[in-house]
Amino acid sequence: MSKVLDHRDAWYQELAPRDYYLETDLERTIKLYLEVIFPDFKVFSFKQQLVHSVTGNKSAADLGMIKSDYSEWYVIEVELGKHSKSEVLEQIDTFRNFRPTIDNSTYIYKERSDFNKAKLDNLIVSKQPNLMVIVNEAKPDWKKDLAKFDCKLCIFQIYNDFENKKLYRIDGDYPSVYTDFCFCKYEKYLPSAVKILNTDFLNNYNISNGETIDIFFEGKSYLWTREDDGRDIYLVCNSSHPPLDPMSSRYRLNYYSAKRAVPKSNFLFKLLGLKKEFNQNTFVFKKD
Repeated sequence: MSKVLDHRDAWYQELAPRDYYLETDLERTIKLYLEVIFPDFKVFSFKQQLVHSVTGNKSAADLGMIKSDYSEWYVIEVELGKHSKSEVLEQIDTFRNFRPTIDNSTYIYKERSDFNKAKLDNLIVSKQPNLMVIVNEAKPDWKKDLAKFDCKLCIFQIYNDFENKKLYRIDGDYPSVYTDFCFCKYEKYLPSAVKILNTDFLNNYNISNGETIDIFFEGKSYLWTREDDGRDIYLVCNSSHPPLDPMSSRYRLNYYSAKRAVPKSNFLFKLLGLKKEFNQNTFVFKKD
């Protein structure tokens, strides 16, 4: 089993995925944290029997989630890695080939009445769901077969330390996760540019190729332009004297959202004239 060492020199040991807990324990944990992991989605239990439109086979999923703008939804199957792949694929085949109706929308609304019923009805009856299997251990032999059903495979692992503090790790394929920082690499052959190592980061904040943004570095504001080169994404400084250190190759790009509390003692915030909170969304470069 894998282990994790944190900055406090505390070891986290993975809970034995095949012996220590039940599928219901895993499902309950995932449901509790899914909206933290995917804050654009609302999560609900989805135990309704779904019917394969060709074979008539029936199967119930575990969870579902709907994007806050009602643009997409997911049917989610939670599995222990020790379960049979054939059983998982049979369920996913049913989920891929069922036809959503207003009955499904009604069921979901009973689970979570904070949905807009009209928008919920329209989404469910007009769009097939995305599919995702969440499993508690790496299953490379499942991935290829699930891909045939256009189904994502997400790995969710649970760790505990000596004081019973939990740590959760996700891997695999899943909806984009919004993070407030990303790692960057200073490309020395491009003296005015940094390479963005998390390709989803700028997309998540609607910054597209060719767009210019304002980024603070050591208290001073600089304009940077996103420039894509195939799959590689760069930020190029518009200043004739970019603030990059030729002796340092690693940087972090942090995103501070408006109204986010900040520590009063932080020198950067004093330079920006910020006391208790930002009054606008702010990007900040820092050496890593």
